[in-house]
Amino acid sequence: MSTEVLAAVRHRRILALLAAREFVTVTEVRAATGASLATANRDLSVLAAAGALTRIRGGATRAAPPPAGPSGQERVLVACLVQARRAAERHDLAAVEGALHQALTTCRQLRDRHVSDNIRPPRKEAS
Repeated sequence: MSTEVLAAVRHRRILALLAAREFVTVTEVRAATGASLATANRDLSVLAAAGALTRIRGGATRAAPPPAGPSGQERVLVACLVQARRAAERHDLAAVEGALHQALTTCRQLRDRHVSDNIRPPRKEAS
């Protein structure tokens, strides 16, 4: 068996340990993989570099979720505002008006979605 295959097997075992709990120690990784201390540390570093886990002193934790990026509508809003600015620089008032109209419409849709996401039905009181 090649070393790449062995490394892949070890990595799968490490990720399986982390799927079962929040934190694993280097000692637990060594026990699960049969690797040396140096190899266990190297495996954790490789997985951390790949974003599969977060390396901490003495072991690792699950990887933090990626930060949420802007939604499609938020990107459209920004694009409309950039388009309006460029049109203003060209002194094209009709294009400015069109871009701002589209930006306002998108802004209203975002606001309505935000409001509806934050509205929860009232709780029923226990009798």
